Amino acid sequence: MDANKNKIDSINVDQQVKYQKDGLTRISNNATVVPRDTNGNIVLEQDSNSNPLLIIEPTANRITTKSILRILDTQFKYFKFPARTTVIEEEPVDLNLDLDLTIQQQDASFARYRPSEDQRIAASAEYSGIEISEVQDGLSQQKPNSYTITKETKNSGIDLRFRIKLQHRYDAPSGFGTAFFSIIKTSEQGLDREYRTFENTSDLRPTIPGSINQYEVQDLIVDIIIPNSEFEIGDVFGIGAKAGQNNNTQFHTINALQSYWVITDASKTVDLWNQEINA
Repeated sequence: MDANKNKIDSINVDQQVKYQKDGLTRISNNATVVPRDTNGNIVLEQDSNSNPLLIIEPTANRITTKSILRILDTQFKYFKFPARTTVIEEEPVDLNLDLDLTIQQQDASFARYRPSEDQRIAASAEYSGIEISEVQDGLSQQKPNSYTITKETKNSGIDLRFRIKLQHRYDAPSGFGTAFFSIIKTSEQGLDREYRTFENTSDLRPTIPGSINQYEVQDLIVDIIIPNSEFEIGDVFGIGAKAGQNNNTQFHTINALQSYWVITDASKTVDLWNQEINA
């Protein structure tokens, strides 16, 4: 075996490097060999004996299989007809799934409201509606500070449970005052400011209805059922209040953060957020 067969010719490599660097026309591009103008055109003079020779360099790159890794399979393969496929047997899938799906519908009657800020109780002979516009959960308010009977609530036949807490305080230089509360109902029959009425009594003056002592804080707690027979679609309920005093030195204040009005389905045993209470 000839040991020199696979040796690299250093002279040949040196020549190739020059052409790889300067291009295949490296000699004709040399201005000292072939003069050119500024645009790169060969400068020739007609009928001149000193015109340069036109040099055409017969160079080419040759790539042999010795310079390529033999990792590509270039062999052409013919298809055989008819084509065949391999079928993999699989276990049949049971699509008859017995799913116990429980669809929980939103309780259309539930609502939880709260005053948005502290407020004074007006001093008047009639009950005035209080501000209780913050919707904490459930049904939104169709009219400000009120609960409206929807057709879903009426047609369901349910009774409504009203749970109300109003924390109020009396400020005065001395003595005691009075405060009273109600549920106000508005219907096609008119406005009823005393649909239901409520009051606390101070321990210091138990014989005086609605009494509250100087700087005393009371919680009015109401839990009543409103029968379905007593309301119709579109009826509106609100909370009313009135006081015996309201001036610069004597006034009653409802504490918003400690007050709420919760309306739920009376047939359900739920907490103040309409969550079921397990017996």
